[in-house]
Amino acid sequence: MAIAKMKKLTLMAEQQNKETLLRSIQEMQSIEVISLSDVLEEEILDQFEVTDSYKETADFQTKIQDIEHAITFVNKYVPQPGTIEKLKTKRDVFSLEELESHVSNVDVDDLIDKVNSREQKLNQIEEQKKALQEEESFLRKWRGLNFLPQEVKGLKLLNVHIGTVDNEHAPLLTQGLDELATVYFEEIYSRQDESAYMIIVPKDNEEAFSKLVVELSFRELKYTYDLLPEDALYANLNAQKGLREEESAAKKEMKEWKPLVKDLELAEEYYYNLGQRDLAKDLVLNSEHLFIASGWIEEEKVDLLKNTLHSEIGEDSIVVMTDDVKMEEFNQVPIVLKNSNLIKPFELITEMFSLPKYNEVDPTPLMFPFFMIFFGMIGADLGYGVLLGLVTFVALKFFSVEGSTRRFMKFLHILSYPTMVFGLFFGSFFGISLPFHVLSLQDNVIEVMILSVALGVVQLIFGLVMNGIIKNRQGQRASSYVDGYAWAMMLLGLVVYVLGSMVFNIPIVSQVGLGLTLINVVGIIVVSTISSKNKGLGFGLGLYNLYGVTGYVGDVVSYTRLMALGVASANIAMAFNLIIGFLPPLFRFTIGVVLIIALQGMNIALSFLSAYVHSSRLQYVEFFGKFFEGGGKPLTPLKTLEKHIWLKKETN
Repeated sequence: MAIAKMKKLTLMAEQQNKETLLRSIQEMQSIEVISLSDVLEEEILDQFEVTDSYKETADFQTKIQDIEHAITFVNKYVPQPGTIEKLKTKRDVFSLEELESHVSNVDVDDLIDKVNSREQKLNQIEEQKKALQEEESFLRKWRGLNFLPQEVKGLKLLNVHIGTVDNEHAPLLTQGLDELATVYFEEIYSRQDESAYMIIVPKDNEEAFSKLVVELSFRELKYTYDLLPEDALYANLNAQKGLREEESAAKKEMKEWKPLVKDLELAEEYYYNLGQRDLAKDLVLNSEHLFIASGWIEEEKVDLLKNTLHSEIGEDSIVVMTDDVKMEEFNQVPIVLKNSNLIKPFELITEMFSLPKYNEVDPTPLMFPFFMIFFGMIGADLGYGVLLGLVTFVALKFFSVEGSTRRFMKFLHILSYPTMVFGLFFGSFFGISLPFHVLSLQDNVIEVMILSVALGVVQLIFGLVMNGIIKNRQGQRASSYVDGYAWAMMLLGLVVYVLGSMVFNIPIVSQVGLGLTLINVVGIIVVSTISSKNKGLGFGLGLYNLYGVTGYVGDVVSYTRLMALGVASANIAMAFNLIIGFLPPLFRFTIGVVLIIALQGMNIALSFLSAYVHSSRLQYVEFFGKFFEGGGKPLTPLKTLEKHIWLKKETN
């Protein structure tokens, strides 16, 4: 239950084995490859050089983008499993060798071209459909025209005009045409925004007609079809039908492309792996015949690495050297947390704040019991806890939840137990008061608040003691007392004083508590003065340190949120039950059932969200701040994508 011990790893082998070595490292997914060019001596660097694989890496990125686009496009048409089926389906597991063997037997470029060709075809069909739909709209408007406009061109005595005018000008047009007595006109159609007319004008009246229509923005019809509008519309509809059938057939065929999608997904994994190995090559030093690689690895995995490399390359073909972490490397060494299966899910709380540095302690096991208690106090309902436990148990047992989702489900499942325990402690079951309880969230609010503050004081003292232990290990003895042990004993003294004077009324106990507090007040000033080269400055710093008592008052008050949120959750649940209880029996057992499920569901969500957020806040602000600095960086090993599959892990 600590930070994994790390080793600095150096590998040397022949150039011909570089790809094999990087591939083995990648399959282990436990080694972070680092650059050697910044740490080796200059005379050694003169014998080696760093390769630049930028172009190859860019090519892989382009290939991956093409594959991702193809997968996204085909998945629009391939039937997707339902939510339940998706949750039950486990990912395939491949070794790196099996993955590369599979992809090498697939023409990935041909698959991409096949998908791109189908996409282009569907895009063309869509464009043609849009053009035909626009054409259809035009022809439907003019289907009342029963002759071709070009047939009436070139008459000797008459001009036939066919066109449209805005409806706001239509009355003026018809009035003007009536005034031209020798003009004949006929309405072809009238729509919301425009009307169409056929107008026959004697040629000797053309000038007057032209003057009229120019003023009214009359638009001549441009008819480019050889068929009558009715016949052209029929041909248009047939063409659209053909396109729809072609489109439907293309999409129907794509529904059977699930194996193609699978091949593309494996190809995406494969090219990502190649790209990562190429990036690692940029960190390796090369000579004509040899190369050197360096990185970080967990100490317990060194033997596994050696066995793997010896079996892949040969014991005589590679040199594996490991060094202990030096003090000056503490800020650079990556962090891997090691905890039991019970505590491991709670690492996500630590990771959200910050990983510890290599010379710090892992706060996860220290925070674990407090987080459990705080979450349980805020949830504080037996029914809510049972429901959370059942839902997460079913998800973990019967569904394929993996990776970070599985860790979060385990996290919630563990938290269901303190929720049940505090539900029994406070006697609450979905807001219904149980006949047995230790404290009641309705009747014993003050006692619950005292319990919350007491738990907070315990956590604060524990955090301060940890601060003293850590700084003492680091050789900061004065700081370990001033910033850790002294404040812990002062808080403990105040607790003893309160118990002796206000709870048990035992003067000797209260005097012991007061004495312990005052001794450490003086101790902070004295130790600060002695440990400082400038005694006056040290004395001032000691007095200033005592000002921190105001911060501890605020910290203690923060823990009252446990009482406030727990009481709020329980009383809201009880209020919902009362509301439903006031309904007439007919409504209570019909709509009331649906309503209570919805209301209680909302309260459950809010209760658990509050429990998660505020329990985390108490760890981050009140607890971690007493002893934990953070700032560590996670191990970023050379690894595979694992977006669509899981990689087989080597265990021996």
